[in-house]
Amino acid sequence: MKSEFTEGALTFYLSGRIDSKNVAQIETELMDEGMLFDNVDIAFDASDLEYISSAGLRVLLKVKKAIKRDITIRNVSDEVFDIFDVTGFSEIFNIERTMRFVSLKGCQKISSALNGEIFQLSDDEMIKVYASSVPLSEIKKERSYAQAAMVCGVPTLIPYDVVQCDDGYGIVYEKAEMTSLSYLISHNPDDMVKYANMLADTMRELHSTEIPEGKLPEMKEKYMKWLREVNDPSDANTSVFSTLISSIPDSVTYVHGDINLNSVMVQNGELLLLDMAGSGRGNSLFDLQALFASLVAIERKDEGYCRRTYGLSKATCLGFWNAFFARYMGERQQDIKSMNALLVKYFVLKENILLRLENKNRLKRN
Repeated sequence: MKSEFTEGALTFYLSGRIDSKNVAQIETELMDEGMLFDNVDIAFDASDLEYISSAGLRVLLKVKKAIKRDITIRNVSDEVFDIFDVTGFSEIFNIERTMRFVSLKGCQKISSALNGEIFQLSDDEMIKVYASSVPLSEIKKERSYAQAAMVCGVPTLIPYDVVQCDDGYGIVYEKAEMTSLSYLISHNPDDMVKYANMLADTMRELHSTEIPEGKLPEMKEKYMKWLREVNDPSDANTSVFSTLISSIPDSVTYVHGDINLNSVMVQNGELLLLDMAGSGRGNSLFDLQALFASLVAIERKDEGYCRRTYGLSKATCLGFWNAFFARYMGERQQDIKSMNALLVKYFVLKENILLRLENKNRLKRN
């Protein structure tokens, strides 16, 4: 039986029919090889599996009991899934059904996203195709975050399935006639304050939307994880950044994680969020510092950033931020100056964690 390490697990490839005629041999192969790796996750790929009998199911169950961990069975056809489902084994194993293939031939590119490109599939569907450097596990995670956020009332596109396409993987979404905030501001400069107010009202609503525990990751934990990825633990700044993250008050409300003028779309007067991979549960400071950084702080250190990123001038981005923040703060106008100073302080998180992480991923892609 073919086996290899894929996606962090020892993967066994099941094929043909597994029944009373060959189940003993398969059990021997699985137990002999699988038990050599006590601390390694085990998965099965069922791309070529045509049928599995009750005897075969018991062998898989025996492997699961032996390693005492969850097992994922990938690329399960509809016919084989029916067997797992009717026997209740779909509740015992993590079953991932076969992904459908989508051809991008003749599809029109709509726009670029943070980690991929968006194409129109049909009048009703579009697809976000991810860069080859993005692992399939991260793509599935973004879909699950988008679904969880939508169920909790966060305005976002309806995500359908994860699919294979010509050059990798993507998520199929509902097709919506929408335009990015950056495009609307650049083409309708007289309406800048209107759009700033729309975003402020939407973000205030988002930041009052409670997310049940476990539905989305905790933002402070995500930042700590990213900090470990980009900073040497022995670096003195690591301790400073860790303390700064820990000092942010806890909250149970929704956070997008990467709010900017390209990740917010307008459809029929309503704002919709894209790029949901950064979604989490936490304090609104995470979103406010991200938006402040993208409109004000990065431009101060990298002149021309706003023009390159949004097609907008430095003055326009600053004006948008000021209008947005005044509306967002509402009756707390007296706190705007101190809050801006606080966001300048927290910009070091964006600068030293998220931007470095983006550069690291960009180097991987190249």
